[in-house]
Amino acid sequence: MNVLIIGDAYPTPDRNAADLRLSELLSMLAEEHQVFFCPIGEGRQVDAIGNTNVTRYREGLRARGVSVAEGGVTKALRARPYAVVMFEWYFAARDLIDEVRAAQPAARVIVDSVDVVFNRLEAKARVTGARDDAAKAAATKSTELATYDRADLVITVTDADAAILHRENPRIATFTIPTIHPLHEPVAIPERHGKHLVFIGSFVRPGGETNIDAMLYFCSEILPLIVEAEPDVRLRVIGSSPPAEIAALASEHVEVLGFVPEAKPLLEASAISVAPLRFGGGIKGKIGEAMSLGLPVVTTSTGIEGFGLQPGTDALVADTPRDFADAVIRLLHDRSYLEHVRMAGHRFIGDHFSDRAVKARVDSLLAQLDRYPVKRMALAPLWLRRAREHWERHVGWRMK
Repeated sequence: MNVLIIGDAYPTPDRNAADLRLSELLSMLAEEHQVFFCPIGEGRQVDAIGNTNVTRYREGLRARGVSVAEGGVTKALRARPYAVVMFEWYFAARDLIDEVRAAQPAARVIVDSVDVVFNRLEAKARVTGARDDAAKAAATKSTELATYDRADLVITVTDADAAILHRENPRIATFTIPTIHPLHEPVAIPERHGKHLVFIGSFVRPGGETNIDAMLYFCSEILPLIVEAEPDVRLRVIGSSPPAEIAALASEHVEVLGFVPEAKPLLEASAISVAPLRFGGGIKGKIGEAMSLGLPVVTTSTGIEGFGLQPGTDALVADTPRDFADAVIRLLHDRSYLEHVRMAGHRFIGDHFSDRAVKARVDSLLAQLDRYPVKRMALAPLWLRRAREHWERHVGWRMK
């Protein structure tokens, strides 16, 4: 069947976990179906990372067996019939669902939530107590839920995210496809890497605010406690577009690297991955990525949301500066415990979030698409839109 994916930009799997998940999902779909990707913000992406990088990511999609639908959404919708039209993120769908309904009335419209955005913003508002943050969360919630209600199906990254949406609107149909992490052989952690910590996460706003807060919190309240016990400890901070306040964290104990083309060698040269997240949504890719390599993780209750892992076994979980520091120190001091935690985490990712495990979820969704009926557009808006499109295609263009 033909599947059209509409996203803001070409996925950049080496820059954030959400795009890695999307890239892997596209590859899985392309194994058995004709998959087309239509970017609606390619110009913005070129401005942000340059034409050379955009070309590289475009060709990366094609290498995965995905065709690029160039020329915009309208052209893509007129090119062929689709069984499924899927949007990445609600804000890509918000203004385009009606156009899809009019042009492809038989297609199932799916929105991949990636991250229930209003839930993340509400969590941030609880941490900051700022009135502006609360107002932004409320406005986002209204728009996001309205968009999901117009779709035939919403893909969530966790069952917890699905429960949030069902609580707000029981009419929203959901299906969970989690973060995807290709499983690697667990890294060896030699003694020379014994004092190296690593944090990985994009700092691009708005979602990057989660990582900005995490690093400011870690470096001001947690790292000094670790340094007291381990003066030789070093933290590497990896992630796209670190703002000035993150760059200013650089010190004898902190190295701010920014974007790196390949994070795997730096993860393999570390002893512990830290993820001191105080708010956020969905499954945290930085945690799954580290565990997929066999790197032990110290995080917070927010960090493990949606995973279903066992704290103290698959990863260490701490929600105060003192407890977080003590968890890191214990791993640094107790090599056998470090080995136990990292191998348990590696097994957990293999069982639940590896590409093999998630492929079974994707196949299950495609096998039961008929369970999600296609919603119909109201007749009056539909006729109006079709009349406008007819005018533009057959008459209006002559007057331009």
